[in-house]
Amino acid sequence: MKVNVVDLSPSKKKLQIEVPAQLVQAELEKRYKELARTARIKGFRPGKVPRNVLKNYYGKAIEGEVSNHFVNETYSEALRESQLEPLAQAEVDEISFDDAGALQYTATVEVVPPFAVEGYQGLEIRRRQFQVREEMVDTEMETLRDRHAELRSLNDERPVQEGDFVVVSVTPWVDGKIFERGIAKEQLLEVGKKSIHPDFDTHLIGHRPQEPFSFELAYEEGAPTQDLAGKTVRFDVIIQEVKEKILPELNDDFAKETRNLDTLDELRSSLREQLEKSEQQKLDQEIRQQISDKLYDLVSLEVPSKAVEVEVDQMVGQLQYQFQSQGLKVDASMFNTPEIRAEYRVQGERNLRLRLILDKIAQQENLAVDDSELEEIFGQFAKMARMDVEQVKAEQDQYQILQQMKQARLHDKVWTLLADQAQYVDA
Repeated sequence: MKVNVVDLSPSKKKLQIEVPAQLVQAELEKRYKELARTARIKGFRPGKVPRNVLKNYYGKAIEGEVSNHFVNETYSEALRESQLEPLAQAEVDEISFDDAGALQYTATVEVVPPFAVEGYQGLEIRRRQFQVREEMVDTEMETLRDRHAELRSLNDERPVQEGDFVVVSVTPWVDGKIFERGIAKEQLLEVGKKSIHPDFDTHLIGHRPQEPFSFELAYEEGAPTQDLAGKTVRFDVIIQEVKEKILPELNDDFAKETRNLDTLDELRSSLREQLEKSEQQKLDQEIRQQISDKLYDLVSLEVPSKAVEVEVDQMVGQLQYQFQSQGLKVDASMFNTPEIRAEYRVQGERNLRLRLILDKIAQQENLAVDDSELEEIFGQFAKMARMDVEQVKAEQDQYQILQQMKQARLHDKVWTLLADQAQYVDA
């Protein structure tokens, strides 16, 4: 196979590929023999149709099959031979058979333009100081306590008060008609959470179970429910039951029940560690964002437009997946509008540029994913895909997500390097 690379621009190359006539003619001969056994042409017995007759009837189809076969078979090899790594799918055209019988075609690919990254060592980064205070631990403790609270029905029929849980049935009226979408039957409601309307809960306070009552509330023009925007709604309400939230005592038994720890002090220490870890993760993310902003400004890199569109495709796909994962059935075309693509294009270009910059720094610093890390990645992917690890290794080039996992691990090394080398000042 012959491969010639033509430079169209720093980021666009055209591969001129020629598959030897010997291979091509052998494949054509094979296809025609297979066709001859099954072709039914008037005036000829099965298996006795001459080659030139078959070519007249099926020549274009056979040549199309053979050309597709060799393009699929030789394109990846041509990339390896020319040491090109395309950022998007190639445009294959100019497919033809020359007089000698060889197959010729071209593949135009977008690649990373030549560039270098300088000045990334010792970036000045603003870093805030954080300290986990006792009141923060107290808040976490109360949150945990609230999570393990018990709802207990009241034996006496005292009036509703702030903090109670009530089982209510609600019928809203708008413009003299029942608002069907707002009807609630035996709905559990925490008084004070303001989940229906900012002033709804205050009208429950003081009422007793099985006591029907009504009140009116005005909705603002910008209300989330458009049918109620700017309307006055009358609510007919019946409180079926009042439940009181009983918080567990803060003692060693609570520590054992919630976190399987022996003492309350151990629980406080565990919550403190959890808060410190969470705050450190936030800080690391803030630092990473500052580094990425500085890298973005540091390197002038024009990325190919087609590669950006591939990035946008992935972002749109992620948006669609988020909706589908929540059980929402939506038309896929609604996510791929020109408006949405335009909105994502700026971020898509930024994401692509940053990945290329991180790849270049990894190359310049001789960073790589080592064998033990690769084994860990293969194991994670095999578990996720429910495959055998050895099968994953053998077929690793087929899975884009696996390549993304390798790249993410490599980029983590770059982030760590840049963070370690940074010069920090107090925020």
